[in-house]
Amino acid sequence: MSTKASQKRDLIIQTAIQYIQDNDLNSLTLDGVAGKAGISKGGLLYHFKTKDALQAAIAETIMDEIMQSYEKFAHQEYGAGRLTRGFILVSQKDLAQGARLNIAIQIMQNEHSSISEEYERLLDDLMHDGLEESTVHLIRLTIDGLYYSKLLNIAPVSREVEEKVFEQLLQMARKDSVS
Repeated sequence: MSTKASQKRDLIIQTAIQYIQDNDLNSLTLDGVAGKAGISKGGLLYHFKTKDALQAAIAETIMDEIMQSYEKFAHQEYGAGRLTRGFILVSQKDLAQGARLNIAIQIMQNEHSSISEEYERLLDDLMHDGLEESTVHLIRLTIDGLYYSKLLNIAPVSREVEEKVFEQLLQMARKDSVS
């Protein structure tokens, strides 16, 4: 794909993600995304033949961005718990930027595909990160809870409380190294 075509494709995907964040997944339409991206519906259809194809590209893009960010954070950390701290930091960043991972999860759930395998691989890595298993589970379940609270709008916590929770999770991932 040419650079211009890939740039247009990326514009469509990023516009669609923003559209979903501003509205919700159920309101996503090809016409709506085309209008927000400033292109014709035919131009959008050149890149994505169906709404399902666009949604699959959105989910793949978000998952790729999350995993790249996770790897970057984990690479910057050292010692036991470095992968877990990378997971905490990428989750903190994503939640602060609108919880894009929730979009990918919703799309994958709607398509009856599962992020379970990828998430289980990540959890397996975290379980071998030099921390107590119960600490890793406590950290991941807390992060899951923050995402679900935001997704379902069930008593979401303030930004300040969220920051304090992440600080405590990072402390847990530093002090609970297994010798």
